[in-house]
Amino acid sequence: MKALFCGLGGIGQRHLRILKTLVPDISVGAIRKKARSFEIDDNLEPDYEVDLVKKYDLTTFSSLEEGLEFKPDFAIVSNPTSLHIKTTTGLIKNKVPVLMEKPVSDNELGLTELVELSAEMKTPIMVGYMMRFNPFAGKLYEYLEKEVLGRIYSVIVIVNSYMPSWHQYESYSEFYAGMKSLGGGVVLTEIHEIDLLNWFFGPPESISAVGGKLSRLNIDVEDTVSVLMSQRRNNKIFSISINMSFVQKAPDRQFIIFGENGKIEWNISENWLKLADYEHDNHENCQFPHFERNDMFKNQMKHFLDCLGSGKTPITSLESVMSGHITALNIKKALDL
Repeated sequence: MKALFCGLGGIGQRHLRILKTLVPDISVGAIRKKARSFEIDDNLEPDYEVDLVKKYDLTTFSSLEEGLEFKPDFAIVSNPTSLHIKTTTGLIKNKVPVLMEKPVSDNELGLTELVELSAEMKTPIMVGYMMRFNPFAGKLYEYLEKEVLGRIYSVIVIVNSYMPSWHQYESYSEFYAGMKSLGGGVVLTEIHEIDLLNWFFGPPESISAVGGKLSRLNIDVEDTVSVLMSQRRNNKIFSISINMSFVQKAPDRQFIIFGENGKIEWNISENWLKLADYEHDNHENCQFPHFERNDMFKNQMKHFLDCLGSGKTPITSLESVMSGHITALNIKKALDL
């Protein structure tokens, strides 16, 4: 089996390590632009003593055309966001299945065509929304399906982090997340919660947003955004508010859902989920003590490989996650009003 990597930054290298663990004898090719020789570990810390190419016996290429000559069985697309559609389109045209890192793109150009091309070529595209493989997300989805809160009144989502501290091996001003030309900005970079909201509730009925580049950092994208969306479930309307920032030095990621019976709180940063159903005196503290962050990526890769072998449609196929991606793009548009 052969895998082709299009981009080997921090997330690409994580996928590489997981893949080599799951399929030790796999042959790996990589299209490399920055060609960093060192390894970036799961905590995004560089190890300058490691030669990445030698450690993983990589065959390197300078272009997609060269990479296709490697005849890969599938590809991992983890280059900058602005290149995702072009790169994936080239792979799908050659019937190479793709695990594409989120976000799908930084605009709507080529999206519909890529979905249609994937169906025409009968070649799957799975998007790397690893939060779908978080057991707490699955439990929250289960609560919502069972309607344990009764009618939902409102949802609050907090997504705070500090982007300049993410990568110790490069200047934040050179990182794609802070560059408009590469598809950066907090909305698309931190899109996981938007995808989860669309998985839980479907697309919103309306979107308004306030924010932009509010910090003094050397970036040219929005770093702080407040979003208000109207949502409908069982023909009953409720609100969703999202506060997003990647210039907050205290990390904080939370879902809080209020309903007629009580509330559900999911603290993503601290790994706990609580149900408080006051109407039925049902209080649950949900914990997964053996869960580690890397498990999401492992389970995502296992699912991708299983789908390739069985022909099943990935749960985060491009078509199935498109609604959430369009929501994120519409939030970006609302900021420009």
